[in-house]
Amino acid sequence: MFQETISFVSDGLKIAGIVTGPDGLKPGERRPSVVIMHGFGGHKNGPQQRWSSKQLADWGYVCMRFDFRGCGESEGAKGLVRPDIQIADAKNAVDYMLTRADVDSERIAYVGTSYGASVAICAAAADPRIKAVIAQGGWGIGENMFRSLHNTPEKWAKYTKMIEDGQKQFAATGSWPHAHRYDIVPIPEHLRANIDGPSSFDFSVETAAAFRAFDPQNDVAKVAPRPLMLIHAAEDLVVPAEGSAELFRKAGKNAELFLLAGVDHFMFGEGETRVVHIVQDWLARYFPA
Repeated sequence: MFQETISFVSDGLKIAGIVTGPDGLKPGERRPSVVIMHGFGGHKNGPQQRWSSKQLADWGYVCMRFDFRGCGESEGAKGLVRPDIQIADAKNAVDYMLTRADVDSERIAYVGTSYGASVAICAAAADPRIKAVIAQGGWGIGENMFRSLHNTPEKWAKYTKMIEDGQKQFAATGSWPHAHRYDIVPIPEHLRANIDGPSSFDFSVETAAAFRAFDPQNDVAKVAPRPLMLIHAAEDLVVPAEGSAELFRKAGKNAELFLLAGVDHFMFGEGETRVVHIVQDWLARYFPA
């Protein structure tokens, strides 16, 4: 497997990425490629992204994983995560891949995990250059997602007050207050080791407001008839599995939903054999290398 540190430009910002691919490519040989997107406040070197890059390269794909703007090593306002700007980053990542001599321009796919899964769906819906999507652990309706996470009257009141107070401050001053990542997306203590040091922990409350209004289910049907894999932990404690079910109910032809027991939200970084085989078999059917 080869590995190459790269960068590309998205709305004038330098975006950091890494390209991996199979060894032994001949001059002029073009392969199917995959653009890999991380979750909320994550980065390109998270366990899920490293696994995807290595595994897909071993299967013959040219892969690019990158840091969304404001995350990891990319330029951009730190702590601002908003669906429209991450969707733009995804589109510009494809623009970069099309400049490479080892990429088949007619065979580019998205793979996204968590928030990156929902971004991948919306970006693909608007971009016919994307020929397949794998979305692991995403959500369909923002309001439902965040009500399920802030799941008592007291927690929901605290969450909505955070957003309302932030909106009032922005209207009065032009700036948003900040909040800890776990005040926006709570994660159980036993899973927090998956959120490592390079991840972001401090966010603009604008992020919370944008997430609550983010409904990828409104766009998912536009992915069809291109193949869409929705894969989710059946008892996901970070993004409930209902998120992928919402997407599947609205998806069109060639969408498949896989719910797995005995894995968690971070399944793509854990070497689970069932996950590997499911992904490999799906790719062989719908997007072979």
